[in-house]
Amino acid sequence: MKPAFLFNKLSNERFPLNQSVSKIGRDQTNNISVTNDHYISRHHAWVLQMQGAYWVEDLGSTNGTLLNGEILSERRQISPGDRLTFGKTEFIFVVE
Repeated sequence: MKPAFLFNKLSNERFPLNQSVSKIGRDQTNNISVTNDHYISRHHAWVLQMQGAYWVEDLGSTNGTLLNGEILSERRQISPGDRLTFGKTEFIFVVE
């Protein structure tokens, strides 16, 4: 699989998705820890690498996860350029 990352436009940070499961949340044990957004749950969502693709799934977070502005109700495959919003923090999914 080609390397991919989540890009936070606001902070200009790149977060590599280099594991089969990349956890996202406020807790510092997550692969992608976003501590400055209190709308993000401690363990908010994860991005999975499986079946040759990348997928995003909400982990029952309080404020939900958005994929391109739509609330995520089940695991969904993501494509380059997709916008993922956790709490009030938006990321762009990028494949190198």
